[in-house]
Amino acid sequence: MRPRTALLPAAVVALLAAGASAGEGGVSRGVERLRAYLRLDTSNPPGNEILGARFLKDLLAKEGVEAELFEPEPGRANLCARLRGAGREPALLLHHHIDVVPAVAAGWKRPPFAGALFNDNLLYGRGVLDTKGLGIAHLEAFLALKRSGKALSRDVVFLATADEERGGRLGVSAVFEKRPAWVAGVGEVFGEGGDGETIVDKARWFGIEVQQKGALWLRLEAGGAGGHAASADESGPAARVARAVARLSAVRRPVRLEPVLVRQLTALARVRPPGEAAALRSVAADVARDPEGVRRRVAPWQKLLLSDTLAVTRLGTDSETVNALPKSAWAEVDVRLLPSTSPEAFLADAVKAIDDEGVKVTTLLAAAGGAASPEEGLYLVLQRVLAARFPGAVVAPVLGPGLSENRVFRARGIRAYGALPFRVNYYDAAGIHGVNERMRVDWFAEGIETVTRVVREAARAGQ
Repeated sequence: MRPRTALLPAAVVALLAAGASAGEGGVSRGVERLRAYLRLDTSNPPGNEILGARFLKDLLAKEGVEAELFEPEPGRANLCARLRGAGREPALLLHHHIDVVPAVAAGWKRPPFAGALFNDNLLYGRGVLDTKGLGIAHLEAFLALKRSGKALSRDVVFLATADEERGGRLGVSAVFEKRPAWVAGVGEVFGEGGDGETIVDKARWFGIEVQQKGALWLRLEAGGAGGHAASADESGPAARVARAVARLSAVRRPVRLEPVLVRQLTALARVRPPGEAAALRSVAADVARDPEGVRRRVAPWQKLLLSDTLAVTRLGTDSETVNALPKSAWAEVDVRLLPSTSPEAFLADAVKAIDDEGVKVTTLLAAAGGAASPEEGLYLVLQRVLAARFPGAVVAPVLGPGLSENRVFRARGIRAYGALPFRVNYYDAAGIHGVNERMRVDWFAEGIETVTRVVREAARAGQ
């Protein structure tokens, strides 16, 4: 059947003209691979990343690339493949995670695990942005290097991991512990993170994540004798946990301005209207003069980056009826920490604020934000390629509010950069971890070429 290229977005047509093979309906090979990847339900929990790992392993094998699998627990698989270079520089690692957050079909315009197209140019699917789309773009760039046959100045590693959405215990951390050869010699990582801003069709901002907030996940628990609810026991476990959560939530953490955020806001001011631009440029002076005033006036996303934050995410008891006091109660909270706040310091403050020896506080995850990766090497390649691909767009370092495994690399002295190589508008980005996660097909195809240029330039640096 002849490809319907006349109906395809211009960027996809360009890829096909350049020699990319066509799949169903003439859509480019990379898009078809992404659609197939999205159809694999790797929701975490339970994970089942082995489905994605085998899929990627088969694609690599068809191109003559050997890949290894590692399952720290049954079905929870990681994958690694490596192209050998001359070793003149530390290896470059391309990383994404196979697992995705769960998705219930209700509210989606297309089923979350169908890899469905809408109007020929909107691809719906859980993970299309977080991060299976990035993974397929990395894969296409990795295989393009292999096909070129040209010598590389450094090794290039393709790494796909499990469990990122639940903290990463079985992912990058497990790789460092049990498969250190996979990451041997790695000096730079191109991973998830960063942000972008596209207005209508014009990209005007790309933020490269060089640092991120830390995280502290806590579980609060209390126990008691239980009994009839008519006794109204204010010392019971549910009441104690409720008070503990209220006290924690009431703590006002100080406003602090991290150095990376100063550069981020200054750069962002270049693409904002005059009034907003002036406010962004004045944040540093305003924080020094009136930090609480800044907290009240800034946009929600800026507020997240100016202070430690706490979200109560889960509450429960063992009571099965409204008129019975529980014997146990619990709550879980997700704390996000500025890089200058240590998890240990916040935990001490939290126990002091709860002020109840009857409430047990357990740490589920402690991850410091860590030091920023320097704005050199791979960062400069990303900046240069993005600026050239999208004339007029501002590209700058950013402090990420989310949690990713970039932190694991940085903690080991490896430079890690989170970059979103696709044009993504506000409406599509809202689907990440929500309903209707989606991306435009032409923007994804364009992103494959962007990533390929970045990886090609970074892999041959110094030649």
